[in-house]
Amino acid sequence: MTCLLKMQAMRDNMSSSEKKLADFILDNTHLLRDYSSQQLANAVGVSQSSVVKFSQKMGYRGYPDLKLAVNESLARGIGLQNHTSLFDNSQQQESITDFIRQESLKTIDYLAEVEASDTFVHAVSVLNEARWIQVQGRGEGRYPATRLAQGLCQMKKQVQHVTDSRLDLLLADQVQPGKVLVIISLEECDEHLQELVRLNRSHRNKVIGICKYGDTKLPSLCDITLQMLVDNHVPQLLLPPQAINLSYLVDLLILALQRSRQISSEK
Repeated sequence: MTCLLKMQAMRDNMSSSEKKLADFILDNTHLLRDYSSQQLANAVGVSQSSVVKFSQKMGYRGYPDLKLAVNESLARGIGLQNHTSLFDNSQQQESITDFIRQESLKTIDYLAEVEASDTFVHAVSVLNEARWIQVQGRGEGRYPATRLAQGLCQMKKQVQHVTDSRLDLLLADQVQPGKVLVIISLEECDEHLQELVRLNRSHRNKVIGICKYGDTKLPSLCDITLQMLVDNHVPQLLLPPQAINLSYLVDLLILALQRSRQISSEK
């Protein structure tokens, strides 16, 4: 379901040949079912090996798996659409409702993939074992960070969550065994976040990052990274705050932690 959105999210970090492949697939999704890897390579003007490498970069074993994922998106009617059509006066009410429903389904389906991943299981395990958890949110990640901090407090976890940047760094520099730093941000990893990570690293603390899919800076600084799909082609007028989608992911983490603790208590 999410392969087209992943492709779109990763586009800015692709090479020129990869961008050509991504653009062709996104613009001609319906043609892919009949294309072999060589035909796709010829249509785009790249080598067949570039198609294979592109498929692997997208997280698939090869072109057949990528092709299958794209075709599944089409079969379910979930692809990248021209959102400007939503302003058609004759069907504006129905179109916006359908749009919101479709966007919600994309988020839920993607979260199902996240929940089944080894990375998510690892993140839950690390948070479950942590004695102290420092939570920092930037931009659209501020509200989800507060939401996570509240959920952790309800589970009797020791939580550090402040909005003052100087105090945040002072807390990061405290020696607290078994501490974990969680950063939630859809923005670029600025100097403050980098210093926050450095200070926690100096005390051998683990770092969990929650960022947008395709981000490369924050994941390079973290032990564990959970990524949220952000469709930048959706008009901001119609798009609910990205904080809502991040909150879904945070809720997923909290519920998974609660379930894990419940299972442990029953043993």
